[in-house]
Amino acid sequence: IIAIPLTTRAIRDSTSDATTLAAINQLLSLFSQSLDNKDFEALRDVYTEDAVLGGAGTPPLTGIEPILDFYRTAFANESLVSIHTVDTVLGANFTETTASSSSFANVYYLGPPVFERAGFLFRNSSVVFREKISNDYVKREGHWKVQRQTQFDILSIEGDTSLLQPLPEPPAEDEGED
Repeated sequence: IIAIPLTTRAIRDSTSDATTLAAINQLLSLFSQSLDNKDFEALRDVYTEDAVLGGAGTPPLTGIEPILDFYRTAFANESLVSIHTVDTVLGANFTETTASSSSFANVYYLGPPVFERAGFLFRNSSVVFREKISNDYVKREGHWKVQRQTQFDILSIEGDTSLLQPLPEPPAEDEGED
């Protein structure tokens, strides 16, 4: 994966730069909410049809369908709750139709509930990690979307990482029973 460095410049006293940065922050919030709510179809409003999603050490995914399939698989465990927060967004390289950002994400995964009391579910296992994300955006038909997302290194991780393991395959059905 080739990471394009951001040419950092301060946001000018420009209404268009401030508006672009606000739109990018809203897009990152929609990204987080979509993952946390397992509303993967909403990610169509985040990524372009030809988007590229890459990460450290993994081959990039190209196109909205492979990206949606990736997230559906990654979040297949219905008992796992996630909370994504994106912060420290540094926007750069603004034009009328393109922009870039570098940000950090905190991701909290909470394991299955162990008991319920007064309508609240209590969980005793969790994992949290912080990662760096770089996005390139395009503005099409008046809306900003992610055209390329690179998820860099996980900067820190704490907790029960076994929560992030893939679900076991279901047992094969016996076909030869008489």
